[in-house]
Amino acid sequence: MAGRAATDKSEEAGSRRRAQMRAVLVEAAMQLFARQGVDATTIDEIVVLAGVAKGTFYNYFTDRTEIARAVAAAIRHEFNAAVAELNEGIDDPAIRVSRGVRLFMALVARDPVKASMLARIYDSGAAVDAQGNEHLLGDIRDGVAKGRFVIPGEAAAVHLVVGLGTTAMRHLLDAGADARILKGEGYARDIVIVMLRGLGVPETDIAAVLAHPFDVSQISVFK
Repeated sequence: MAGRAATDKSEEAGSRRRAQMRAVLVEAAMQLFARQGVDATTIDEIVVLAGVAKGTFYNYFTDRTEIARAVAAAIRHEFNAAVAELNEGIDDPAIRVSRGVRLFMALVARDPVKASMLARIYDSGAAVDAQGNEHLLGDIRDGVAKGRFVIPGEAAAVHLVVGLGTTAMRHLLDAGADARILKGEGYARDIVIVMLRGLGVPETDIAAVLAHPFDVSQISVFK
């Protein structure tokens, strides 16, 4: 038993070290991507900033594209946490989804570098059960259970929200995001209306959802 416990402890420590090293590489890549873009960043630069040998990089990632996806996934995780913070205490799934989508658009106005990486690199959103879609899928299921959403299927609903949100971010990155986006107004409001209609929310209820206060200034990710 003692031998098995020692083995388990050793394996746990090894897993922790691997996770820490992977995080170091992702953080280094994120800093470089933010400063000079993905295409202009080399693997050599990443390992130098991370302070590791080049061979270490290939123990975790096959190429620059794969670590770029990991960076985007890390940003997605960060902003999923921000969505959860923004929606804390809100029971209505229609309000939660609408606020989440508007928060992602507000990111363009507050941190266009991260928004660009998230919108242009993150490409696993099409999988309904993809990492990062858990909260959205939960909100959609809650909306169906509570009669707030009327949808033909979960996949279509997830694709509607992810597709609209990602395309909206890309549009704002190209066209520019003004102060109204931070308040969930203007183009952000238009996107939410289209999304809620697609989820089967009645017009009278959409107005009530949009009337709910939207303020991202106190969200930790924007501080």
